[in-house]
Amino acid sequence: MRGMAHVGILKALATLGIGYDAIVGTSIGSLVGAMAAAGYGIEEMEEIVARVQKEDYFRLNFVKLLMKGTRAPSMYRGDTFRARLAEILPDKTFAELDVPFYCNAVRLESGGSVFFGTPGFNHVSLVDSVYASCALPGVFEPFELERCHYMDGGIVDAVPLRFAKTLEPELIIAVDLTIKSTYKTPNYKSRVLSTLYRSFEIVEEVLVEHSLHMHVDWRTVLIQPKVGHLARFDFDDVPAVVKMGEDEALRVLTSHAATRNLVPTDRIIPGLSCPSTPRDFVGVRIDPSLCVGCGICEMVCETDAFWAGGEKASVRKLMNYECTRDHACARNCPTNAISLGNL
Repeated sequence: MRGMAHVGILKALATLGIGYDAIVGTSIGSLVGAMAAAGYGIEEMEEIVARVQKEDYFRLNFVKLLMKGTRAPSMYRGDTFRARLAEILPDKTFAELDVPFYCNAVRLESGGSVFFGTPGFNHVSLVDSVYASCALPGVFEPFELERCHYMDGGIVDAVPLRFAKTLEPELIIAVDLTIKSTYKTPNYKSRVLSTLYRSFEIVEEVLVEHSLHMHVDWRTVLIQPKVGHLARFDFDDVPAVVKMGEDEALRVLTSHAATRNLVPTDRIIPGLSCPSTPRDFVGVRIDPSLCVGCGICEMVCETDAFWAGGEKASVRKLMNYECTRDHACARNCPTNAISLGNL
């Protein structure tokens, strides 16, 4: 569901006249990225995702679950999901795409990442590559290739900045879908599936946090639609999620120093092209009435924005120009004492 925001981001790029030379997709982002790389128009992509229904993609493995129980390969039928992908994506090779495209997956045997579309992995079909990148653990069967098994690339690298940098781009427009609109406790239920999904989300959030710490620099324009609070498999209002991605992308792309000069004058949008507050820094605040002096903020911040040597933590950088916008401090604060602004 959250990945549908990628369509809105592509729509914003088209509105502003900002082009791209390559696409790197992860998980559901690989599906949207593959459509864009194959030359699908924005309206066509919007029509496709608007028709997405959970029952079309997720059909329980009733027979295998009944016969094998915990030995069943997955909860849902991978062949159903793959069939839907085959209906959406063109029968093209990576070399035949309009734009160079790459998507990642994890090899279960070694735990290492692979990027389909790179030498040695560009012979795999587009449908199989996207399926492998989207195959959530336990949800769909792993993709098998030459006796190795591949699953969702988001397990280890949901925002693959490290790979994108190897393409030596002038600029990277990166999308992080882990950010929530608020940091309220999620509606967690003590059930096997809820625990598995929530555990996956926590691991994903932490890995993204570390990835942003290490790889966000002046060449990276980071777009973070606030969709992290949405249920992963709730497809009730896809157009609203697309709009969230579009609005956030327009806001960031027209206010970021690296991209606002790329917008042609005939594409300038009143009210967005001249933001009252530039995005060069992140505002950092601590509510002393909530702070307990645990020191977590100082521990997780890679830019030394906090000092926790006293009874209460204090902010060293009220306007943090080095902040990587990973939200680590706010996400990890046990009392919600930290607030961030100008994001």
